[in-house]
Amino acid sequence: MTGRRLLLPAAAVALGVAAAVVAAVLLLVPGDEGPGVALVTPPTLVGGAYRLDAGTKELEKEGIGVQGGMPKGAVSVLGRYQRVSDHAVTLSLSGAYGGIGEPDAVLDGMFKGFESGPGKPSVAGERRTFVPEGPDGPAITCELVKMYDRAYAPACAWAETSDVMLVIDFDPGRVSTDSVDLAAFAKTTAGIYRDVRKPA
Repeated sequence: MTGRRLLLPAAAVALGVAAAVVAAVLLLVPGDEGPGVALVTPPTLVGGAYRLDAGTKELEKEGIGVQGGMPKGAVSVLGRYQRVSDHAVTLSLSGAYGGIGEPDAVLDGMFKGFESGPGKPSVAGERRTFVPEGPDGPAITCELVKMYDRAYAPACAWAETSDVMLVIDFDPGRVSTDSVDLAAFAKTTAGIYRDVRKPA
């Protein structure tokens, strides 16, 4: 692949996850006391396997941003990461914090927003919920999607009363359903949950 061909999927996946927040935005209900959790985009994720390529401000300069449509007190956070060992593999994050009135409805809205966004994503398997760290850890909901009519990707998300986030791992080399392990990516997403949530 050329650099240009690699860039287009990365940009479209980031735009798709941004669309997920747009779909759920009306269900964000900030509390009067302010957010208890803030979402951040650290320089690396997954033990250093992914390096930040563009955060919220950089993506907004590319025309990928949703903050203008957020209700007062709610903050959107976007991030695009590249795998250090293979820049064709992109990890895209889209989330919001500031108070979530209906976490389950927001979660569903985020998935539906992504499914109707760029990249022609189509659901290739039933949505499943995992608790990879046990009852004291986050509940991670995932589904398998097919993008660009050729590559399969895991899409995982969490939704709590303080924050929500959708995580997509796009690898153009995954061309079969067997190439994606949802349970494994749910565990990875639980680690991302720990890395990106900070006290407000």
